[in-house]
Amino acid sequence: MTTIDHREKEVLSVDRDAGDAPDFTDASEHPRLRIPFSVSIDGRSYEGVTLSMVGARIAGIAPANWAGASKLAIFRFNFNGFWLSLPIDVVVASSDSETGAIALRFRDPTGQHMPQIRYLLNCWIAGDHVSLNGLIGLPAPSPKGNAASPDAVQLPRSAALARVVGTLGVGLASVALFVLTATAVNNRLFVTEVNAPAFTQRQGLTMKATTSGQIDFIDARAASGQPAYSILASTGVAVTVSMPCDCEVTTTGIERGATVLVGQPIFHVSKRGAPLVVQAGLTGPELRRLAEGATIEVDTPGGQKVDASVIVDRAFASSSEVLPITLVPLQPLQDVQPGTPVVVRLDSSPGWVRAMTDSLSLLRGTK
Repeated sequence: MTTIDHREKEVLSVDRDAGDAPDFTDASEHPRLRIPFSVSIDGRSYEGVTLSMVGARIAGIAPANWAGASKLAIFRFNFNGFWLSLPIDVVVASSDSETGAIALRFRDPTGQHMPQIRYLLNCWIAGDHVSLNGLIGLPAPSPKGNAASPDAVQLPRSAALARVVGTLGVGLASVALFVLTATAVNNRLFVTEVNAPAFTQRQGLTMKATTSGQIDFIDARAASGQPAYSILASTGVAVTVSMPCDCEVTTTGIERGATVLVGQPIFHVSKRGAPLVVQAGLTGPELRRLAEGATIEVDTPGGQKVDASVIVDRAFASSSEVLPITLVPLQPLQDVQPGTPVVVRLDSSPGWVRAMTDSLSLLRGTK
């Protein structure tokens, strides 16, 4: 409640239960509003009680000799995330040291502070947004006792959900960046491609020259048990090899009259519908990497990546720098025809990096 005595002094109660309605008790044309603010005078802070265009009521420790004194008051309006400070020259109209009620009158009500005070009071009355130069804004507090609108209730939920989604997005992006970086470093340091050419063929038997000499007879369509090819050795002896089965035959391009060396492939035979394997070659250092725990991988033109086991042709183990090998994929090769060139890679990466790259490959659907 507010008690005003124009003859002697004014005594202002600091009770806030009266609500936020304008106070017209002094019959003035400038209503006093209960708007949240604070005032700093001579380095001491006072709590704002009411505010109008021509003055203010504040509460705090009031010196006994303030009545009639001129002071520079700093009015501060705190909002959520920003605040507004206005310096105003005031005259202490009344001061009660017992109740702490102080009445201030603006020395120049039309001074530089007038537009800001008027804007704040009008926004408070209308319940509109309070903003600074259109950059930041905040809705004025709703009057006490009024129920919050549905939008005001839903806004914190939306903000919290947006914050959670944003945090999860940043976390997933960080994890993806880490995995991609680790994969790139791993491929650079531990994964190398085998230089020797590699081709797919049906799993089966490679028929090789049993002696060095000239091809005297060759028939890729020979039936099982019939002569497949004959080699005339330099000693004049002819060596004939029979077809072992009725199966698919892949030639190596050797024709009658060609000269071959012992161990040179002539035919490759396989059962019909046999799975695909890869014929490739490895150097001695590459074989040592396999012995140290490296894995070997086949990369098809269609993007399929399949680990494989290695079978070394021991007949050439001591007579060639590039050792012929057969790679048996641990999973069937898809959409690949016999004779298709493929890429063979050696992977010496640590186990944890390999597990991470395998998981990434599964997510991409390439393994």
